[in-house]
Amino acid sequence: MLTESLAALAAAGGTAVVSAAGTELWDTFRTRVAGLLGRGNDTAERITLERLDRTAAEPEPTAASAADLASAWASRFSDALEEAPREEQERLAAQLRELVDEINSHRAAAGAGGTAIAGAGGVAVNGEVHIEAKDGGHAANVQNFGTVPANPTVPGRPPA
Repeated sequence: MLTESLAALAAAGGTAVVSAAGTELWDTFRTRVAGLLGRGNDTAERITLERLDRTAAEPEPTAASAADLASAWASRFSDALEEAPREEQERLAAQLRELVDEINSHRAAAGAGGTAIAGAGGVAVNGEVHIEAKDGGHAANVQNFGTVPANPTVPGRPPA
């Protein structure tokens, strides 16, 4: 059984795989993940590379499919950490933590701050959004998660 911190690290690793796919970091990232999960076994590394390539080939994942992919990779990281002897577990955890930190730094530098995914024709934003119509235009916004704010803004009136 993994400690809570290692389980969280494995989950962060799964999210990092999905976040790294399609970025300029992908080639190096995928090689390092394959090495981490393959642990010196050429066959395991090759299989991991094939799985990573299938993940990266996923056409514009929806939020649900991205979550499924991240969960699958989190499970692989969890299994690798759990199966490793104590000394190797610490080394694998350090390598995974480094990969996660690199992807998070890259996302922060890109201004992403997190993962936001939209389907075809949609717009996804991770952060604050301000929508305003001017000169007779129209503006709309739909929130598809969370709860309604206690004091929502009313068109034509400044926020309270």
